[in-house]
Amino acid sequence: MVTQKDIEKETSSAQIQKSIIRKIENGDYLPGERIHSERTMAAMYGVSRMTVQYALRELVKKGYLYRVRGSGTFVQKNVVDRMDLNYLSERGNSGITAIVKNHGAKIASKVLTKGIITGKFFSYRLGLEKDTEVYVLHRIRYGNDEPIAVEYTYVPAQLFPEMDEIDFETISLYDYMDSISHMPKNFMQKLQIIEASEKERGYLELEKREPVYYTELIGFDEEGTIVEYTESYTRCDKFIYQFDAIV
Repeated sequence: MVTQKDIEKETSSAQIQKSIIRKIENGDYLPGERIHSERTMAAMYGVSRMTVQYALRELVKKGYLYRVRGSGTFVQKNVVDRMDLNYLSERGNSGITAIVKNHGAKIASKVLTKGIITGKFFSYRLGLEKDTEVYVLHRIRYGNDEPIAVEYTYVPAQLFPEMDEIDFETISLYDYMDSISHMPKNFMQKLQIIEASEKERGYLELEKREPVYYTELIGFDEEGTIVEYTESYTRCDKFIYQFDAIV
């Protein structure tokens, strides 16, 4: 039976967790830094030491912290764990490259397919006439040498005539788009959590039935022109989605 004391403990623990996560995200706690002792934090938050212990255990499970016996509790170092996967931030460029770099991790890409196609579906998604040429770019994205996402991107070929000359294993797609003034600035985005298909599981090195974030994204440049349609499959164990609600 859940008691009022249990509820109060969980509520206090959740508040402590949010506070610590906020300090990590704001840079008040740096990767590898030892945080305050349990005794100090209990005094800071006005709760019991047991409540602090519970909160820290939960943050260790979630990948924000790690413990060293006899030394204390530390902020997780530069690993690709629980990054904020929110495309609508920092000058509109919050693709995988920017997100991973902002978390201090190493980003890399492997190009699976690239080239010109025609087809009703992708022309429609990009607001183009039927059978207009579309440039395809399919990539596996890596963070610290781990596969973290598969992206299937389609752009109007007429807007990006040099796509085939760009090495997208070393150059960011958004940096290239920005260089020719067609950087996506506004987005329409649909998010689902689904079970990864066999193909995506292979790319992402996932076990059967593991979930992924599936995202469909349409990007518009400053003139309101559709410049990108992307379908992405992103590992749920490596990212979180955070949204600000306006009341």
